[in-house]
Amino acid sequence: MRRSLLVLLCSLMAACAHAPALEQTSAPSSASLLKLWEPSPEERQTLLVAEQAIEGKDFAKALELYEGLWAHGFRDPYVAFDAAAAAAQFGDTAKGLAWMERGADAGLANVAGIRSAPGLSALRTQPSFAAIDARIQENARRVRVEGHVGEGLPRSTPEAEGLSPEALATLLKAAEETGTSGLVLLRHGRLVGEWYFGGDTRRIETMSATKGVVALAIGLLIDDGKIASADVPVSTFFPEWSQGLKARVTLRHLLNHTSGLVANRTARDIYQSPDFVRFALEAEVADPPGSRFFYNNKAVNLLAGVVERASGEKLDAYLRRRLFAPLGIRDVEWQKDPAGNPLGMSGLRIHPLDFAKLGQLLLQRGEWRGRRILSEAWIRECTTPSTPALSPTSGLLWWALYEQTTRVIGPEMVERARSNGLSEEIVARLRPWVNRPVTRDELMTALVPALGGMEALMAFMEKAAPLEASSQVAGALQGYAALGSLGQFLVVIPGTELVAVRMAEPDGRVPENQIAFSTFPEHVVALVPSPPAP
Repeated sequence: MRRSLLVLLCSLMAACAHAPALEQTSAPSSASLLKLWEPSPEERQTLLVAEQAIEGKDFAKALELYEGLWAHGFRDPYVAFDAAAAAAQFGDTAKGLAWMERGADAGLANVAGIRSAPGLSALRTQPSFAAIDARIQENARRVRVEGHVGEGLPRSTPEAEGLSPEALATLLKAAEETGTSGLVLLRHGRLVGEWYFGGDTRRIETMSATKGVVALAIGLLIDDGKIASADVPVSTFFPEWSQGLKARVTLRHLLNHTSGLVANRTARDIYQSPDFVRFALEAEVADPPGSRFFYNNKAVNLLAGVVERASGEKLDAYLRRRLFAPLGIRDVEWQKDPAGNPLGMSGLRIHPLDFAKLGQLLLQRGEWRGRRILSEAWIRECTTPSTPALSPTSGLLWWALYEQTTRVIGPEMVERARSNGLSEEIVARLRPWVNRPVTRDELMTALVPALGGMEALMAFMEKAAPLEASSQVAGALQGYAALGSLGQFLVVIPGTELVAVRMAEPDGRVPENQIAFSTFPEHVVALVPSPPAP
């Protein structure tokens, strides 16, 4: 599924209305299936209006807009996907199947999506659906070949690389139960397994794990001599930040979430902005830089502007040339804002196998096939806790993994949220959790239900901002990870030479409150048994 231009599309939109008979397009027998559809400003606005129409239950208008986009040449297969789901839920299965044919013709390769999305359930009962499914499976196979997905990774087996069969079985069971889309494991630089639950490989949105890749772009620019260090002021690239607290903000502050830039806990206001970089530049800096940790999507988006000013290329173009191409990664996509800026906070779509290559590059201290790609010093800087006193797990957009990490809600957070209008009912439910360490797993399985659902937790976090729950760590430092919502993980465990990727999209197989798979890093660590004590 694509990310909305305004909000994240969940699994599938509902309903629609009748439209004229659908013109079929020719099958992509010789055309590239890796084509990226970059909407013009007008097309972007039409997509936005169509999504808003669906949210407002004006399905006839939405389908009319999708039909107009298609007729004028914007034939992104996901337009057909969404229109098919809308037609199916409205009850027009013939039109839904015709839209699915369009999607297959245009290169739709999301096998899991067509098999699991609730909005397509009426179509899956139709006799002709099996043939469409087969065509989309073939598209997925062609994408893997044409995109050279995972190229350069030697293959082995879990047994040959010493993975525990019991731990692997437990991991795979948990992965399936949490709605995993793709899972990849590497050990000793070899691919020991890839699993796709309900489908095949495809580009999947990495969500906030994108931030870890953005950090690599800054390191590459330092290596290239385009940026002196992470400690240069942002005003080096944006002179309008040369006054007041803004003059003290460095790239390091943007990278470790201590810039002091005023921001909301969620990204709703960001998605309403026409220019995410300008939106960050125009925000105020309220706290002295380096004095407070606050997870800041707005500030990270500014790094996309820094990369462009330093390199002369858009963030995605720079990384294609400087990072992805040397690793043989070809089939990637990067979401852009209406002004054409690649997002910094999220937006990278990549195959799980190719995402694992990035982890292997870091594990190999920046070398790939005997060639230096990224400096070892920058990898160490990114993956080492940057401000231990403020956040013991936060590196430079990467996260340190300890044997145990807990979060603690302080009383000041509750009081701030209450003063900002949090309901007394949620406040009362929060009281028993104040000053109580909560693990990642308990957050989803205990705290969220106790508060009445994820929306209640998000309301609390937003109204408590910029205060954050404090982190506490115990035990040894085991590795590091890039992390994203809905349970996107790129985990690197240097001590056992493990790289693990888990990616997921909500497609209806499990409820969304079960998709996070927060214990994934622990499952990865357990794959290699600890040696017996002497």
